[in-house]
Amino acid sequence: MRRLTVAGTWITALSVLGACGSDEAHAREVEACAARGVAYFKEIGSYPTLSAAPNAGRSAEDVAIERCNRTTTAF
Repeated sequence: MRRLTVAGTWITALSVLGACGSDEAHAREVEACAARGVAYFKEIGSYPTLSAAPNAGRSAEDVAIERCNRTTTAF
């Protein structure tokens, strides 16, 4: 039983360490995606404030970050 507990502790520790690195990578991916989103909104003339529903009146940057936090392939 002790072996299972030790093995579980190591697996958990390694998962946490891996998650830290992936959190940084995810943050970079979100940042890059949001930059693409802002460029898109500028291209279609909806920057800095969106005019179409459902995001009318909202900041293009906020919407881009929100969408990119859901999926980094949003833009």
